[in-house]
Amino acid sequence: MVKPLLEVKDLTIDVHTSRGTLTAVSQISFDIVPGETVCLVGESGSGKTIASKAIMRLTDYENGTIAGGSIRLGEEWIQSLPQSAVRSLRGRKVAMIFQEPMAAFDPVFTIGSQIVETIAAHRRERKSRLWAEGVELLRRVGIPEPELRMKQYPGELSGGMLQRAMIAMALSGEPELLIADEPTTALDVTIQAQILELLNELKGSLGMSILLITHDLGVAAEMADRIVVLYAGRIAEQGPASEVLNNPRHPYTIGLLNSVAKLGSQRGERLRAIEGSPPGLAEMPDGCRFHPRCAWATERCRDSAPPLSDQGGGRFAACWHADQAAADPAAASALSGAARHPQAPRSFHQPESSDIPAAALLGAAARAEASAGFASAVPAAASADTPSASAALGEQPASRPLLEAEGLTKHYSLGGRLGRAKRTLRAVDGVSLSIAEGETFGLVGESGSGKSTLGRLLLQLEAQTSGSVHFRGEELTLRDKESWRQSRRDLQIIHQDPYGTVDPRWKVGDIIAEPLRVHTQLNSVERRTRVGELLEQVGLQAAWQNRYPHEFSGGQRQRIGIARAIAVNPRFILADEAVSALDVSVQAQIVNLLQDLQQKLGLTSVFIAHGLQVVRHISDRIGVMYLGKLVEVAPSEELFRRPSHPYTRALLASIPGTSAAVRESAVIRGEIPSPTNPPMGCRFHTRCPLATEQCRSVEPAFVEIGSGHSAACHYPL
Repeated sequence: MVKPLLEVKDLTIDVHTSRGTLTAVSQISFDIVPGETVCLVGESGSGKTIASKAIMRLTDYENGTIAGGSIRLGEEWIQSLPQSAVRSLRGRKVAMIFQEPMAAFDPVFTIGSQIVETIAAHRRERKSRLWAEGVELLRRVGIPEPELRMKQYPGELSGGMLQRAMIAMALSGEPELLIADEPTTALDVTIQAQILELLNELKGSLGMSILLITHDLGVAAEMADRIVVLYAGRIAEQGPASEVLNNPRHPYTIGLLNSVAKLGSQRGERLRAIEGSPPGLAEMPDGCRFHPRCAWATERCRDSAPPLSDQGGGRFAACWHADQAAADPAAASALSGAARHPQAPRSFHQPESSDIPAAALLGAAARAEASAGFASAVPAAASADTPSASAALGEQPASRPLLEAEGLTKHYSLGGRLGRAKRTLRAVDGVSLSIAEGETFGLVGESGSGKSTLGRLLLQLEAQTSGSVHFRGEELTLRDKESWRQSRRDLQIIHQDPYGTVDPRWKVGDIIAEPLRVHTQLNSVERRTRVGELLEQVGLQAAWQNRYPHEFSGGQRQRIGIARAIAVNPRFILADEAVSALDVSVQAQIVNLLQDLQQKLGLTSVFIAHGLQVVRHISDRIGVMYLGKLVEVAPSEELFRRPSHPYTRALLASIPGTSAAVRESAVIRGEIPSPTNPPMGCRFHTRCPLATEQCRSVEPAFVEIGSGHSAACHYPL
């Protein structure tokens, strides 16, 4: 039997706060053998990151203490080493890449100087030799022009390139164990696919072990040899990845899997969300910590914590009712606990089907889909009596246009001072679209494609360079301040980061009431009553009006943002990456909530996201943007069945779980070109495997190629 490289045994971590000492991780045990990838999965607050930081003793700097258990890395017992000894292991024996690469680099020093500094910490060499090694490291992780990138500052690199640079810096000490903390969460699907492929290649070529922390089960399915599921600081389940994903035995694991929007699911149906939120460190329930959210909970679950018991075949689960939960995974996700959990919405959907979700996660559906041109994994078109039937059949909803854009262009002037040449950034370049009343229009594309800028132009939050926007037949313009102010009531936005867009000094009740003060004649008592109704409408409690934003979880803050957006009964809502940074369980709750509100309030919306499964699930039609232009628009089902633009096909092939053969056939390399210098001809030709001389010289027209299906490509697929 191979001796583990890392062995964590009964690890307990305490965190010292103003409210006293709280336990963040309780007696968790797992190991990693050389060359193995182990994934820690679970919702935010489950203890994934703090457990991984304890391996490098970084918790010592964050008011954390290893209160019990042991950590053995190679021959070293980490928990008892002085910090001076641990520092010598960091980078050389174990290294870490973080979720936010910008936070890992000092913005005032070049990429090269920081990589050289890291290498120099472990051995003495001439600076020229270390610089050459840094260049080679950047080349190894796939960064083009590494000599140039070494001289650039972090702010000059894109997100994907900066993530690669951080991986290069982590590899500089040739570690045996690489800890990757949510390395792809904020990245587009194409860049995510490249980073995951890179990690797998490096693991094979360098013989590294990887501890991967993620809440994306698709990523775990693609990368992991074994999976450890954490909930509220304890291990709920662990075992071989294929077993955990195909035959989950803990209700929490089943709930996470059922929360995922899958390619094979019926578009528009409610996702099976795990209602409620994980408990806070100071509010841990007795017994099984998952019991307030579990359909199988009994008095035994409430009274005593189940041990992590051997389920056979290397499987372990901490559940008194593992056999029953495994036998009926649909029932395990149907929360009978909704009524007893304070964060759960009043109404609750009992799923009827009992399909095991792991097949889609593991790529079975995606493989079948790929062999048939992305068709077979998407269910048949909705029946004619469903709300989305017309969209699924390739037609736009039979409603009048609510919002129309014609030739929208947004250019920004850059430079022109201190001797620098003046440049033009073409953020949006000639976009026309029409959104029908009651329709949800999805908008996808990589970062830098112009999605968010287009959204702001549609709401007239900034003025376009040229073109026009019409709402209900009337032109919207910032030039007419009175008309623009009146339109604010009908046009609202849900931001990606609700915490960053509110005043943290305001109470939640005041934040939600602000549009009511501006757009209605309600008095203070009536506003407070309305705010209470809105909080309950989005699944929160009316009594929470006096709390501040920092007292809520990420998912709860997003619900508050939604409550504010619908406060004045708008006609149109822009959801700009509203679910992209959320855990799958919270993401499912928010998607369900948005669907419920759309049906109840008759909302029209634009839904911007880089999670393609979620966009397909919620949208009637989808538009694909690339470098400021729409390259394809089609009904949701049609787009996934028959993508016509090579870029759309590449986006779909980048979804985690897609087979290697399909990904290779549609792969795009590199990153999106700079919008200050877009390529001639088709803007995608620099990355398109099918590009011809015509593509390089002639810009394709955006033309209809089917009923409700348009694309800008000389050779539509």
